[in-house]
Amino acid sequence: MDDSEKNDTKPDHKTQAPSREIGNANLFADDIIFSNTEKILFEEDLHEKPAANRDGLMDGNPEERYSANKKLNQGGMKAIWEVDDHRTARKVAMALIQDSKIASEEDIDSFLYEARLTANLQHPNIIPIYDIALDENGNPYFTMKALKGETLGDIIKQLRHGNPEYTGRFTRTRLMAIFLKVCNAIDYAHTKGVIHLDLKPSNINIGDFGDVHVLDWGLSTLITHLNEYDGEPVSWQSMDDVSLENGQTLTRYLEKNAKRREHKNVVGGTPGYMSPEQAQGVPSDIDFQTDVYMLGSLLYEILTFHCPIEGSTVKEVLQKTVRGDFPIPGKRAPEQKIPAPLSAIAMKAMATDPSDRYPNVAALITDVHKYQDGFATIAENPTFITHALLLVKRHKLAVGLIAATVLVIGGALFQSFSSIRQSEKVAVNALAKLQEKNEYIERTAQRVAPDYLNLMQQQETSYAFANAEESLETALAFDPSLGSAWLAKGKLLLAQLDFSNAWNILSGEHGFPVQKNPPAIRLAKKYMELGPITDTELPQLVKDFVAYNVAEGLPRLFYQLNKAPFDPETRFPALAESLKLLNPEVTELHFQWQPTGSNGWIIDMGNNPELDNISPLCGLKILMLNAGNIGAPDLNLLTETGMVELRLGGSQLNHLFNLGQMASLQSLDISKTNIRNISNILKYSKLRTLDISGIEGLTISSNLNWLQNLRILTVSEQFREDDTIVSLSRRGVIIIYTDD
Repeated sequence: MDDSEKNDTKPDHKTQAPSREIGNANLFADDIIFSNTEKILFEEDLHEKPAANRDGLMDGNPEERYSANKKLNQGGMKAIWEVDDHRTARKVAMALIQDSKIASEEDIDSFLYEARLTANLQHPNIIPIYDIALDENGNPYFTMKALKGETLGDIIKQLRHGNPEYTGRFTRTRLMAIFLKVCNAIDYAHTKGVIHLDLKPSNINIGDFGDVHVLDWGLSTLITHLNEYDGEPVSWQSMDDVSLENGQTLTRYLEKNAKRREHKNVVGGTPGYMSPEQAQGVPSDIDFQTDVYMLGSLLYEILTFHCPIEGSTVKEVLQKTVRGDFPIPGKRAPEQKIPAPLSAIAMKAMATDPSDRYPNVAALITDVHKYQDGFATIAENPTFITHALLLVKRHKLAVGLIAATVLVIGGALFQSFSSIRQSEKVAVNALAKLQEKNEYIERTAQRVAPDYLNLMQQQETSYAFANAEESLETALAFDPSLGSAWLAKGKLLLAQLDFSNAWNILSGEHGFPVQKNPPAIRLAKKYMELGPITDTELPQLVKDFVAYNVAEGLPRLFYQLNKAPFDPETRFPALAESLKLLNPEVTELHFQWQPTGSNGWIIDMGNNPELDNISPLCGLKILMLNAGNIGAPDLNLLTETGMVELRLGGSQLNHLFNLGQMASLQSLDISKTNIRNISNILKYSKLRTLDISGIEGLTISSNLNWLQNLRILTVSEQFREDDTIVSLSRRGVIIIYTDD
């Protein structure tokens, strides 16, 4: 068969693979390209001779074996194409140097170095290399698995924008599973002496069937190569005008005395993810813990949906990196409700000093597994209490049975105590036995006292203040030596503005052991010599409660003040100022009040989207409240009964509250909220008007039929044919439909 016949039998190529020739070998020796992926590549010395290790790589004409379909990606000097492999009859990905890049011999060696290094990393989460070769012109290429799916960076972007399809698929549990697969891949690479140096979400591919691959090993190097570096560190002092958005070219003059590939070193990474030692530009300081830092950065973005360190210029980002200037995950994204252990793991991995990070990736993986299994993590510096709480959480049933047993014994002991006390009055001859029983009861009471203290704390956080005081007094009666109970007593007195007695207890002057709390002592001492707190002084007092770490007592403080008679002309401005202090995200507070005689107050605090803490309203007798378009406050703070109208339209609440003090409600507006389940609407049996329009995913409950007083119902147009709505309409309820 001649050449023409061979050509006739060739497959029909869709697109010819790009071809190129080697040009000036020194053209790009000094320039560093700041690419669209925001990568700074500090390229190597380009005076190396063609490497002898290219022998045996010549593959004739690869176009006879491969035919190009489409370009998948490109960046720096490399382009990735999807090609058909005619030998194996499958689609693979081919990496080659872009047509537009005139490569030196050293560029080709660097390209082959990456290919061979990646090929030697055989792990399920590292992309496999199939072939490495040179074409007839000496152009290098290598083939690898053709990946489907999308990058973790694209996924996080969708999650940040609240795409419901992605939020349903990529829960935090699944994202953590992806993170652990990445960690396993890097842990494996470290056992081979390889450091990745450019870990970030855009370099993680998530397949359609759950497969995870770590991509782009172009900056990776062997630890031994970095240890040989003795040059000057890279300087970024001249990068003031380089913007992260415009992709300008940066210049770096590199070492010229390294003559062999294994003596060259790469300093680089992606600003925002790179470690402090990378940012300082000293390759000899780079170690396996550099990858640990970038894994921490990856975990940070998985938790917050934001890059850890951001800035307007390269220099600003690198300076922040060196200083460790970035917020903890919980402060960066408070709406994500990030578990404290995961936040601690990310911050430990991203410690500025490598000695403060995890010693290796395996230790990081172990800490994540501890969190998933319900154990304390190393990153948290756990106390005994932390271990105890987690133990309780892991063994809820056993703890519940023990608690039930304690309660039964406690009940029996109470009964025995009464019986013994009665016997003491009746029978003197039983004194010895009574003393014996009293000692037993005292020992038992000391064991029960902490339970009453816990009950007190639960009642205090649910704003059952009177019950909390009774439980605390019981705990102290059972065990006067319980120091934590005396601390609770002192804080309670602070919230009741009894600063003198609070100081007497907190300082230990009352004669019983007390758990020390220096900030609370200082706060009591500061105010104990002053007279009664006026409304003008109230905002400063609130600020001090926050500053001295006793802000948990503010609901009781406002409850006591608002329950007592007050001058509204001075009280309400003080309450408004307190709301501003407790909600610093609110830039301009909208707050109005109006009296209704002895029935209570009309309060309008709507259109404050960042308003979440409404402690200053605790204890107020409110007749009508407009809280539309606010955050997601704890409505339990509205402790008083008698409210007849409540507007919550557009707020960020996501469940229909079950509050007994609001049983008198006659008008309720929960439109355009996230409250999708209204099955417990019967708790508000006196409702006459109800607005449930504009709620996405709302489920109409048949319980609406049992609201006998309902007269007007506002609902979205889509429910016009709903059986329950039709039934209410027939009953005479006025139905108002909205188009939302």
